[in-house]
Amino acid sequence: MKFWFSVASAFCLALTVSACARKQPIHNVIEAPVSIAAAKAPSLARVRSAIITACVDVDVDNRWFVDPKIDGQIIASAQVRGHRAVVDIFYSPTSYSIKYKDSDGLLYDGQQIDQEYNERIRLLAERIDIELNKL
Repeated sequence: MKFWFSVASAFCLALTVSACARKQPIHNVIEAPVSIAAAKAPSLARVRSAIITACVDVDVDNRWFVDPKIDGQIIASAQVRGHRAVVDIFYSPTSYSIKYKDSDGLLYDGQQIDQEYNERIRLLAERIDIELNKL
């Protein structure tokens, strides 16, 4: 009995350590510049359109579903294999930000989250930058 208790304790410790290794401080994109080749800033509508395109025009596993609430803000959500992430995307003609809003199944504890979330946010920011550079 003592042996099995030790084995179970070691297993629980290993699970805890492996779960912690997958967590990272949450990554938000703050005031990323809208890079443009033109001399003047694009309209709010064009920035909005570029961000929506970046969210939805990708393969199924990386697609974000968008709810453009008001001018200057989009709520985007992604769901993959039972994990869900929701972000607020704030934008203007000169910059955009991606901020964590909510999640399920991503080990969020108020400061840290599963590393897959951060990777997904980095990819989203890259796609947004690509679309904005087309303006």
